[in-house]
Amino acid sequence: MSDTPPPVPNTGTQSAPSYKDLMRFESKKKSAGVALLLCWLIGMFGVHRFYLGRPHAVTMLIISLVSIPLCFIFVGFVGLLAMLIWWICDLFQVPRWAKEYNAASLARIQLGQ
Repeated sequence: MSDTPPPVPNTGTQSAPSYKDLMRFESKKKSAGVALLLCWLIGMFGVHRFYLGRPHAVTMLIISLVSIPLCFIFVGFVGLLAMLIWWICDLFQVPRWAKEYNAASLARIQLGQ
């Protein structure tokens, strides 16, 4: 008797990815480290959201760009405070978003899309 477990039968619902599929995945994969670095350095402008394909990236960019000049009349500080809170919340979610993006990308590649 050998110590190896018996092979698991393939149900046909999901096949092993081919070398070509893995190469496509590696070219499309997003790094959580890069996303965190973008979030940390220029996250107030939503660059990390653009990188990961997340919604509301344009909203974050517009609010930040409008709030900066409005700081001269003290109205923009409200927008920048909102961006600061949003940015801090995003810092904790970026690693999960990168995993979700990569999993969805691999699923699309395996489905042939």
